[in-house]
Amino acid sequence: CAMDGTRDFGHDACMEIDWRAKVVIGKLAEGCTLREAASAAGIRRQAVLVRFKASPEFRAACEAAREQGREEWTYRRWLAHPFRGKRPPTGKGHGGTPRFTYGTR
Repeated sequence: CAMDGTRDFGHDACMEIDWRAKVVIGKLAEGCTLREAASAAGIRRQAVLVRFKASPEFRAACEAAREQGREEWTYRRWLAHPFRGKRPPTGKGHGGTPRFTYGTR
């Protein structure tokens, strides 16, 4: 673990699971995205990805936490979906153009 400051995220790539890693794992278990979890820990998403490569035990813990939070994550994606509660644009029955548009009509 290079602690001499030669890299911007040198300390975040350490092998041990410190408090930042525990925050990331906890947020992933709650159904947050990787970006949201990294932000809650006060680090960049890139630093989490570097730690994934450096530590197999951190990667395994994050994958287990993602599986635990998968249902909440799916629900959050469904809530934010633009077609929630509407029929998807099939192009049938209205001249071959989709009924719903993104942006202005």
